[in-house]
Amino acid sequence: MPWQRLVFANLFGFVERGTTTRRFRQAVVFVPRGNGKTTLAAPIALYLTFVEGEGGAEGYAAAVTRDQARILFDAAQQMVRKTGAFRQAFGVGVGANALYQEATASKFAPVSSDAKALDGLNVQVAVCDEIASHKTSEVYDVLLTAMGKRRHPLLLSISTATGNTTGIGKQLWDYGVRVLEGAQEDDPWDEATWIKANPSWGQAVQPDAIRAIMRQARNNLAQETAARTRHLNIWSGADEALFSMRAWQACRSPDLRLEDFKAQECHLGLDLASRTDLAALALVFPQTCRDTGKTTYAAFARCYLNEEAVLEARNAAYPGWAAAEHLILTPGNETDFQVIEDDILELSRRFRIVSVGYDPWHSTQLAQRLRSQEVEMVEFRSTTANFSPAIIELDAAMRSGRLQHDGSPVLEWCIGNVVGKPDRRGNLYPTKARPEQKIDAAVALIMAIGRSMTEPEQFTSIYERAELWMA
Repeated sequence: MPWQRLVFANLFGFVERGTTTRRFRQAVVFVPRGNGKTTLAAPIALYLTFVEGEGGAEGYAAAVTRDQARILFDAAQQMVRKTGAFRQAFGVGVGANALYQEATASKFAPVSSDAKALDGLNVQVAVCDEIASHKTSEVYDVLLTAMGKRRHPLLLSISTATGNTTGIGKQLWDYGVRVLEGAQEDDPWDEATWIKANPSWGQAVQPDAIRAIMRQARNNLAQETAARTRHLNIWSGADEALFSMRAWQACRSPDLRLEDFKAQECHLGLDLASRTDLAALALVFPQTCRDTGKTTYAAFARCYLNEEAVLEARNAAYPGWAAAEHLILTPGNETDFQVIEDDILELSRRFRIVSVGYDPWHSTQLAQRLRSQEVEMVEFRSTTANFSPAIIELDAAMRSGRLQHDGSPVLEWCIGNVVGKPDRRGNLYPTKARPEQKIDAAVALIMAIGRSMTEPEQFTSIYERAELWMA
């Protein structure tokens, strides 16, 4: 297919000037399901292992599990079995768990997902299948460092986007976007976008099937998330994400600045769920439009983490977020709540804090100290009755464009991880699908929205605040 020819041309068509050494040692290919990732990767692996003439070449198929790695290996194995001319020309033998070439002592095999078991490899080519599902970069890092003794090895990563927005796959995606400076603003409901996302459109990918899937997904949030990741290759949050990330990203306002709201009324939400991981403080500045009666929100978040969690890279994105100051670090192996308390006091001197919503389960002593400093601390217990109205309002504000936020990647990650747990009456409680999918900043924002809903807001003409709000 044409897109596959483009990949081959880039991998093998560029060499270092005056040599036969290939230019590229790493390649990342993201396409939606059904576009032929495996049939692209398998022949590349076979060529580099058995055809290029590298002595003792080692080729490997890697994935989150060994069974997943076998999918790529089995595809390569079938290609060799069905192509007698290839076997005879290059002397490739077929084993149950490896392909081998006795003349050059070369082999291609699936490997374990245990990074420690991969030490000592001498990689000529490695294919990381479904790299977006790798929770850490350990396997990728080991394979990358194992290429140091080769003249022109290749580490090829193939995948479809997933809900794992903090793993090595998303980091590779972001790096590629920065290199290409590509725009990601395409309309997900435009058929032109579907064609753009699926390079095998009309061949391996059937247009009528995609049209039917997207038509049904447009009016179903749960199906929308799955359709966008699997068929448009768009990253999402949790697989069962409550909030539409398309709506959240549309509310991003990079020019929004906290200092522009000096002396204005705001509500805070405080989530101190864990001393060993993320803690969050959200600020919401609500304004009610006199003409429409609807409330608009400017939202900000401060996220806190202890240094040890960053050094250990418990989340692969933590070090980068810390370096970019999207995380506020506290010394040691516990998140220091005193830093958060000091921040609230500092904010109270700059803004008119109407209330700070907090869960008394973790914050009673901190709340008592802040009350003594005349900060209005209000209990926000973790109940469905408290959370559901705020969740509904936040979702409505996002979808209608009544919300602005400054694009914090930590807050966006947390928003994408929120799963709605309904009670028997259909009320929603925020939870997460997996322990590593943190939602602390999103919970803090929901609490701040909830607090703002209990306080009467002054009517302000939208024209009086035109410099702060654009629709």
